[in-house]
Amino acid sequence: MEPSRRRYVGGLVALVCLASSAAWAATIRPEDYGYPYRDPYLATATGAILDVTGPFPRPDRMVVHVTGLPGRDDLPTLTGRGDLSVAFYRQCHPAPLLFIIGGIGSNPYFGLATFYAWLFHRQGFSVVVMPSPMTWNFALAASRTGAPGYAPDDARDLYEAMQRTLAQIEARYRVRPTRIALMGASLGALEGAYLSILDTEERKIGIDTYLLVNPPVDLNYALQKVDEWNALAAKFGPEAALLLIGRGLALIDQFSMEDRNDPGTFERFAAELAKLTTEQIQFLLAKALQFSLPELVYVNQLLHDPAHRPTSMREARRRIEAANLTTFVDYAGRLAVPQWKQEGATTLEEFARRGSLTSVLDRLRANPRVHLSLNADDPLTNRQEIDQVQKALGDQVTVFPYGGHLGNLWYPDNKQLVLRILGAPASRARARTSAR
Repeated sequence: MEPSRRRYVGGLVALVCLASSAAWAATIRPEDYGYPYRDPYLATATGAILDVTGPFPRPDRMVVHVTGLPGRDDLPTLTGRGDLSVAFYRQCHPAPLLFIIGGIGSNPYFGLATFYAWLFHRQGFSVVVMPSPMTWNFALAASRTGAPGYAPDDARDLYEAMQRTLAQIEARYRVRPTRIALMGASLGALEGAYLSILDTEERKIGIDTYLLVNPPVDLNYALQKVDEWNALAAKFGPEAALLLIGRGLALIDQFSMEDRNDPGTFERFAAELAKLTTEQIQFLLAKALQFSLPELVYVNQLLHDPAHRPTSMREARRRIEAANLTTFVDYAGRLAVPQWKQEGATTLEEFARRGSLTSVLDRLRANPRVHLSLNADDPLTNRQEIDQVQKALGDQVTVFPYGGHLGNLWYPDNKQLVLRILGAPASRARARTSAR
């Protein structure tokens, strides 16, 4: 994939695809928050360039291949690709360790996770960036069902993959974490909520602080919104839709070497985005979010339809191209739900309810190590749901008035919040069982 396309996908995927003190937990008043954009779609899109490209030194990043599930390394057209690929930013001395889980379809090498990995590495952290469960690599190497999308199951698969990752970097690179924290963004934040429950019960990792940014409270609602935006292609027409995608790629390229620590970079980028209509921005966001879906569909078919596995790379490419027509709701309802096993649940709506944030609010409230950051104008979550979360979790939640969906993580106030929460260890000492 050419670099410009990688930057576009990596940036925008991460949009859909992120205190320890109660003083930070509040509803931030509009008059006290200088974030400049009131249009939630424009705000969301400003995060498209939040990555580590630009004219500043970057830490060395290792690609670590973590052993995948048995039987996943010898499938036709994917032979030898059954390991899980994670990004590792190492400190050469004992240091805190941060796990980052990005939004839907995000990989470890592009997008906002790389920016925050760089930021925390500068603060003295070692950092591991995990792939989103909604990627072909995770589905192949780490998803037991091969059909990720149900948050409780994905969190279990993530938890086991994180344990293998931790064991590998400790053994191979002599990493000795002094404490462990986790940052989740969007879908990664929802998965992080379920991870917090697992680690509280099992203590196999010993995560002492969680920051969950813009989790979709109702994932089914969020995916339906993305599908609606994607359907705008019919209104634009095929030629105009392709031209619009090209325009988005060019715009990302235009800002590829500008300083992400300068708010002026985002102001100039927003000025260019403002030349697009709301529907055009929605469509670009949807296309970026759905970019990884065809490969995920292909892996799902490869695992669950062995009688019709392709025998050549040409046939594999044809199937991936055909899967471009698959939407998130179609993937979940047609391919994933039949693989998810949960007593009494048979429909996408029931799985979405059981795997929602609201279903675990009581358990999050009992865990003071969990903190949430929400935006009141998030277009993928309605305001009533945000109010419900805030009422349930109280001073564990900070609500910003603006920012759309992950569109204010570049803003200085938000960066300060992230650093303050995750940079301060919880009062409880890290406790890991000897079972690992």
